[in-house]
Amino acid sequence: MAFRSAMSVQCAMKRVARKSDALISGALVWGALLCLVAPGATAASPDPLAVSFGTMPALWDVRISPDGAKVSFLQMHPEDLPILRIFDLTTGKVNIAMVSTKDEFDIQWCDWANNERLLCGFRAITRGWDTYSVTRLVAVNADGSELKVLLQRKLKGQFAQFQDRVVDWLVDDPKRVLVVMPNNKGATLNPLDIYSGGTGSAIHKRSGYVYWISDGRGSPRLYRYMSKDQIRWHYRLSGESKWRRLHKSKMTDLDDDYYPIGFGEDPDRLLVLKPHEGRLALWSEDLKGEQDDEVVFSHSEVDVDSPEFLGKFRRIVAIGYSTDRPHLHFFDQAVERISDLLTSHFSNQTVGVIDESWDRRYYIVHVASDRNPGTFYRFDAPQNQLLQISPQYPLLESRPLAPMKPIRYAARDGTEIPAYLTLPVGAKGALPTVILPHGGPESRDYWEFDWLAQFMAAKGFAVLQSNYRGSGGYGSDWAGEGGFRAWRTAINDLTDGAQYLVDEGIADAKRICVVGWSYGGYAALMSGVEEPERYRCLVSIAGVSDPGMLIADYRHFLNRRAMQKFIGRDAEVIKRGSPLKRASEIRAPVLLFHGDQDVNVPIGHSKKMAKALKRAKKSVEYIEYEGVEHSIRRNGYRVDMLDRIGSFLDAHIGQPTAAP
Repeated sequence: MAFRSAMSVQCAMKRVARKSDALISGALVWGALLCLVAPGATAASPDPLAVSFGTMPALWDVRISPDGAKVSFLQMHPEDLPILRIFDLTTGKVNIAMVSTKDEFDIQWCDWANNERLLCGFRAITRGWDTYSVTRLVAVNADGSELKVLLQRKLKGQFAQFQDRVVDWLVDDPKRVLVVMPNNKGATLNPLDIYSGGTGSAIHKRSGYVYWISDGRGSPRLYRYMSKDQIRWHYRLSGESKWRRLHKSKMTDLDDDYYPIGFGEDPDRLLVLKPHEGRLALWSEDLKGEQDDEVVFSHSEVDVDSPEFLGKFRRIVAIGYSTDRPHLHFFDQAVERISDLLTSHFSNQTVGVIDESWDRRYYIVHVASDRNPGTFYRFDAPQNQLLQISPQYPLLESRPLAPMKPIRYAARDGTEIPAYLTLPVGAKGALPTVILPHGGPESRDYWEFDWLAQFMAAKGFAVLQSNYRGSGGYGSDWAGEGGFRAWRTAINDLTDGAQYLVDEGIADAKRICVVGWSYGGYAALMSGVEEPERYRCLVSIAGVSDPGMLIADYRHFLNRRAMQKFIGRDAEVIKRGSPLKRASEIRAPVLLFHGDQDVNVPIGHSKKMAKALKRAKKSVEYIEYEGVEHSIRRNGYRVDMLDRIGSFLDAHIGQPTAAP
């Protein structure tokens, strides 16, 4: 394999300065016009809406250098592969530092190890005894020089699937980081020279599959051991070398929710996400055992979810949770002040403080909402100044987007289902409607910009996104037995959402389709099985078609027994809950999409579903995309997919149904 450094790409740059209209008097906002990528060519010119909404974000994974002078970000190149670019905020210049290896390795993430050098994780899909992902670690200077692939040669001959796991950035040593070096029996922790690639002596050795957490200051403090039978967490006190067992559970115990996330100000108090009154909460555990565990933050309606880490030592500054809208509970007053200041300026939008310079002067801020696809800024805290870096979706800047309204509707058993309704701008009367179930199933929809929902709203369709029972984020009772074992509940909740829209005069009962991705694709197909008269068309993107096949797909993974239990093995799931086995019952036309390198839901699900539908003489079209995984992250493919979905929906529900 080969990795490529900087390459010459022409890019129009523009630097703009204007006074902020409401933030702080005299504050300057700067903008850079970044290169846009050209979507892949199609046989005919695609729908302009498909181009606007299907084109990947102009930038993502935005990180600030330790001194705050440069910003790194990933962007899709016209060759349809991710590249690393560096924006020098002092000169306004942008350069390409590194590119992905076409048809092999894609850049997945990059971050600054010091002011001149970055580390990046690359990912590829390989086929052997199974299809699985592998990663590599690559270092490069900000100007694209001194590119070096790290660890790969040292690990030759070992089964070293994941080689990009940085446990601690050793910020007081500008030449080294602490990394995991996998081997055939387990892994070691070693300091790694990010310039030469040399590794020092192993600090720790462990057998089996191990995941490490450090204190952010160079000391590994926690590790998780996994086998096919159990999960164990071990810890050591600050300043000690002895490891002690912290927590143990069976791999098949689906009710054991225990997720250590790191340390606060006290190095011997561990912050853990675990249940409190049926919902995930943030706890503080005294590792010395001198005090009782205490709840740091919980919410009465929803789970607490992702922690926010910032700065030189990756300290925890906030914890997130989402009701109808996203929220943050802060632990850092300075970051909270910045968030409050910018939230008051960008009214009715979500402000995310996502990165911080080491001196805590400069911050990367992301501002977005349901109708704002997002813009990145650098914020100068002492000066209260914003520097605009770039909007994420420049092609959508001048387009009015549809509001995403939180709603609740009653399911057939009286349970209120939380959902989001997106209506086309200026829409009136009963509309053609798309039911858009999320993936997971233990995920959920959020109040945010959703490119798929917004595309369909721009096409004139009402869009309903339900957090059906089986979804995550609302506690253990809501998740219940999950979207497979309790598939009837999940599908009924979606059906009841469609009926609610009809009863409210929002949806035209004769013009409703279901579109879903991953588990959402399964839900779309099962909705067509269970409600053949209700839905006029079905779209499954990288969807599960058979629960039994999904169990078999995980036969080589450590969590295979947990997957079996989560999905279920009884006839209600394996036979009645299989769209593949019930393909003959589907009456609506079906459109299937799948990437051929999907390791989440292997491509066989859509291939076999297409064959089963054809054998049953049903209307089906199957589109296969080469060289992409579950998320289909390629401009050409996404534009093509939206173009086809738009035409498919237009053909089946785009025009009012003629009166009988």
